[in-house]
Amino acid sequence: MTDQLDVIETHSRYCQALDGGDADSLVAVFTEDASWTCGPMGTYRNHDGIRALCKLTAEVSGGAVLHTTSNHVVDVDGDTARLRCYLTGISWDQAAGVGPHVGGAGRYDVSLIRQGDTWKIRKMDIYLFDDPQAMDDRYKA
Repeated sequence: MTDQLDVIETHSRYCQALDGGDADSLVAVFTEDASWTCGPMGTYRNHDGIRALCKLTAEVSGGAVLHTTSNHVVDVDGDTARLRCYLTGISWDQAAGVGPHVGGAGRYDVSLIRQGDTWKIRKMDIYLFDDPQAMDDRYKA
């Protein structure tokens, strides 16, 4: 069970780093050759792309976003793993008087590899349940 918990922790670190706009911590959970794909947002590749994703998310959200996950299923096969879970994105805008609300929902499908004692994300695919046309144009690739 330790590997499964370590994989979930890696994904939790991803969520917290992205929400906090911490590009160094975000890059640290990805392999050098990683890819991150979310339909209307497009694909970001390698550490430079992941840094760009972090910067974009911080600029658009203004730090007012929380990615929460649930229903984690982890399959480990040696030094590779697959994580599947649900996503609920919570956002708000105090200046506009908009309180916390669900800004999006979907699911993650994540491939990871073990590097030493650490699990790293090699490929992350995000599938949104809502209408991709409703997404803020600033997020679209």
